This record gives sequence, C-alpha cells and structure tokens, in this order.
Amino acid sequence: MKRSLYSLCACVLTLRAFAAAPSDYISQLGLPEGAKMRIGRGSVQSLAYSPDGKRLAAAGSVGVWIYDALFGGEIALLRGHTDPVNSAAYSPEGERIVSASEDWTVRIWDAETEAHLNTLKGHTESINSAAYSPDGKRIVSASADQTIRIWDAETGALLNTLKGHTASVRSAAYSPDGKRIVSASGDKTVRVWDAETGDLLKTLEEHTRGVLSARYSPDGKKIASAGSAIRVWDAETGALLHTLSGRGATGGLAYSPDGRYLARGNMYDDLLLWDAAHGAPLEPMFKRAPRSGASTLAFSPDGHNIAGADREGPIHIRNIEIRAQVRAFEGHTDFHPRAAALSPDGKRIAAANRFDRFVDIYGAADGALLHTYSASSRVTCLGYSPDGKRLFIGSMGNSFGVWDAEKKTQLHRFIGHSSMIVSAAFSPDNKRIASASWDRTVIIWNAETGALLHRLKGHISPVNWVSYSPDGKRVVSAGLDNTTRIWDAETGAPLHTLEGGRSELHSVSYSPDGKRVVSADSDGKAVILDAETWAAIKKIDGDDYGRILCAAYSPDGKMIATGGWDRIVRVWNSETGALLKKLEGHTGYIGWTAFLQDGKTLASSGFDGVVLLWDISDL
Repeated sequence: MKRSLYSLCACVLTLRAFAAAPSDYISQLGLPEGAKMRIGRGSVQSLAYSPDGKRLAAAGSVGVWIYDALFGGEIALLRGHTDPVNSAAYSPEGERIVSASEDWTVRIWDAETEAHLNTLKGHTESINSAAYSPDGKRIVSASADQTIRIWDAETGALLNTLKGHTASVRSAAYSPDGKRIVSASGDKTVRVWDAETGDLLKTLEEHTRGVLSARYSPDGKKIASAGSAIRVWDAETGALLHTLSGRGATGGLAYSPDGRYLARGNMYDDLLLWDAAHGAPLEPMFKRAPRSGASTLAFSPDGHNIAGADREGPIHIRNIEIRAQVRAFEGHTDFHPRAAALSPDGKRIAAANRFDRFVDIYGAADGALLHTYSASSRVTCLGYSPDGKRLFIGSMGNSFGVWDAEKKTQLHRFIGHSSMIVSAAFSPDNKRIASASWDRTVIIWNAETGALLHRLKGHISPVNWVSYSPDGKRVVSAGLDNTTRIWDAETGAPLHTLEGGRSELHSVSYSPDGKRVVSADSDGKAVILDAETWAAIKKIDGDDYGRILCAAYSPDGKMIATGGWDRIVRVWNSETGALLKKLEGHTGYIGWTAFLQDGKTLASSGFDGVVLLWDISDL
C-alpha cells in the first residue's frame, strides 16, 4: 500500500513538474542542404527510451527524432538514411543509437553528439529492426531478405547470418542473458536461435498469420509474440501458455521493466494491457481518439510511463498508475503523400496527410500552426481560391467542401462525383470550381451556390489533375488514360485531346501568361506544350526512376519545378529546359511542388509526410 501511494504521489509530481508546452510543429533540426523549413515530422515507426529515461527516440520516415522525454521538446534529428527508418534502439549504456532503414543499411550514432559513427551493409532488402545485445557488444538486425544478421557493435564486422525463415523477418531481439535471439516473421513462425553459434533451437508455429514482433520477458522465462493475436510461450520448452485476443494486428508489443504488464497497441483501441503473469486482460489505457493510437510503444525504464504512437497522430507519453497523459509530441503524420496548397499571397500553407481528415494551416514565414480544419472524411486534395478567401478540401467521400479561409467555417458541400476527388481548381474570377475524379469525369460547379454546371466526359480512366487557364476560358485535365484534354470552361465542350502515348499523366498546369502548359508523365518527362497549337515545344527528362508526379511554373514563368519517384526536386529553365538546381532531402516520392509568390522559395510535399521549403534565391 505504501509503495502504491508513493508511486501515485510521484506520478502527480511528474505531471506538475513536466507540464511544459508541447513542441512546435516546425523544426529547423536536421534540415537537408538548401532547405529553410520543414512542416511536419513524418511518420513514426518505432519508439525507444534511453536507459536513463531522459530521452525518447522516434524512428520514422524522415530519420530518427530525439525528444526530451521529461520536459518536452526536440533535441536532435538523426539524418543520413536515404529511405524511411523502421526502428531505433539505444545501447545498454545509452552511449549509442542503432537504426535500421528501408535503404538496406543499419547505422550507428553517438547518442550524445548525434554524430554518425558507422554504416553496416549486407542485407539485400529493407531492414525491419535492429537491437543491441545486453552487453552492448553485438547488434542483431532483421530484414525483408528473410535473414537475421549479427554484427560486431564496435567494428561493424558481420559475424553471422541466420537463415531459415521463408518470409520477411519483422523483428529480432536478444534474451536478457544474451544467449538467445528470438525472431518473428511473415512466414507465421517465431524462431529461437543460439546467439553464439546461430543454430536454430526452436520453431514456434501456432500463429495463423504473419508474426509482426516477438519479445522476451524481463526474466527471460517467457516469449510474447504478436500477430493477429498475442501468444505467450514458455521460453525454455516452447509450450504455448496464453493466447491473448485483441482487434487489429500491429507490431506494438512490450513488457514492462518489472514484467508485471504486457502492452500492445492496435488499430481500434489506443493501448491494451494484460497481466503478464496470468494473461488476464486489464482495462484499456485509453480508447482510441482522433489523431492518436499506439501501433508502436515503449515503456520508460522506471516502468511508470509508456510512450505510444501510430501513423495518424502524435506521440503520447502516459502514466500507468493514474492513466493520465504526461506529454505529447505533435506534428507526426502518416506515411502518405501530403496534400498541400499555397495561399495566393504566399503567406499560408495548407497541409493535410492524405487519408487523414485534418487540414493544418501554417504560416509560410515562420511555420507557426495557425488553424486546423476537421473535414468530414479523409482528405485527398486542397486548394485556395485566387482571392485567398476560400479553401476547398476534397475528400474520400466522393465530395468536397469549400470553407471560409478567414472564419474557418464550411460554406458549401459539393456532391456529384461517384468516386474519389483527387484535384480541383478555382476559376481566376473565383466564381467556378473544376474538380477531377477517379470516376473518369471533370465537373464544373458554381462556387457560390454549389450547383453542378457541366459534367465533362471523355476520359476513359481516372482523372488525376485539373487546372484553369489564367484567362478562365479553358479547363485542362490529365488522366491515367494517357491523355490531356482541353475543354471550353463556359460550355464544357471538348476542344482538344492530346494523346500521351503509353504515359500516364499525373499533373498539368498553365504558365502564368497562359501561353504554355506543362504536363508530368510516368515516363519521367515534363512536356511543355504550346497552349494555342498544343504542339510539344520541349521535353524535359526529369526523374531518374522514370515517373514525374508534379510540375509547376514559377510566378514569373521563367522556371519549372518537378518532383517524382526519385525524391529529388528539380528546377528548370522553362525556355531552354536547362537544369538549374537539384534539391535532395525527401525520403519519399514527391507529389507536389509550388513556388511562393516571392519567387525565392519553393515548397515540396512528399510521401515521407513532410513539406519542405527550399531557398532558391540564387536562381
């Protein structure tokens, strides 16, 4: 009783002492060369506390964020991986951090200076996890290449490769005494290995679906594994002791340091706890709320708190004893392309994680979060009216809303498409809106009343993009049927159809003077067209991986910015097609580029869940 009372008092003191304001959404930490600002922090794939409990490492799509777990605020961003980071873990003494990435490498970092110390290469596919041995002398990594590799933590030398799984190995971890390694795989098995020889000792086969993670209990006597259900095994005999049911399969699984609790997050309930000794379910820590979840989690070393996060919300640190939130780190978003839009005056950026229903408005000068809209369903596209007074928000529900950008209230709901809306544009006079949908049509609407004026039919595949000409007389659309189509904006009559060969078209936009149109295609080219004759003037080879997803003109029409599969933003001379600049820093495909009105700043949005602002004042 005394211990419980002491713990409760300590928890309340913790809440009072550390109730600092949450970190800003914007961070200047770890920016790539040439970038001046980042909006969002990307996804969260895994969480790990430092051994002293003072820091929290969050691995995700842009790198490894290091947070102050006690007082809040970011300490560092470890960048260097060229693809998303799937896991991060501290060494037993807390002096090192090991990270595993989809770029097929394991990296070792100095936890105090954040310096990169070593890169371990050998896996031939994405690496799902990496962890230190209890004595800190070894690192074990698990990969989609179906192998587990053991490395010398000091030299980086490969010591052993464990083979036997027949599908991706999702996790690998040492036993508390360092003599065993337990692995979990998509082949529905959990395997136990001799950590010294690499010999396979046991195969646990009761799972009916792929296994996402496996962990030893702190005393080493049990193994818990998570797939569609949690199974708890006798670590010595391999006998199945408990099967713990729970909705939604996620990889978040952890024992409390004292072994009393087994925790798991899933896609329905925010965080579930079990009595680890008997497998008895306890009440959920918290029911799932918007922008929260716990697909990955970690106990603090003292066992009082648990950190959890999923791809749809912030990182929450919650106290076990009193079921209260201690801290939250905001700004993380799902690993999807961010829908984004610039206000006409260049002062605001609207950004939404696609397939989330929240739209955040930021100040373009300082990155301050100004407002958050809550759409009716998951967001697919965004755009401002030319006068900046309205914002459209397209959503999964076959409709889109127009909002008052100042009063933050919804003005109209536009319903008429039969499938997802992926692009929309206001007419230059603010009176009409054109929307493009995967139902293969473009619709022109009265922006004031919401009335459907024209349904433009002709595309035989989903339409990806729609734009107005600067004079408002034309609408141009691009689709997966490899065509660009030009329509009379007043009557809706088709005017021209441009065949794109075998290339799917992803975006199409007019130059500011209306004399040119630039389209982006799946062959890795940006094609500049004459807006009168529709003849191709120039083709720009703009993506090393062969697919451009976006192309946009600068305000003066002298430059074009492209982005696509190779994650590089390129800036071109729009007249000569000469490459002016390459901007590298996204760790996901780039789906949107736009110039700010000053012509000195370029914005880009990627599948890494962040918007980057780049300095192009030297062009």
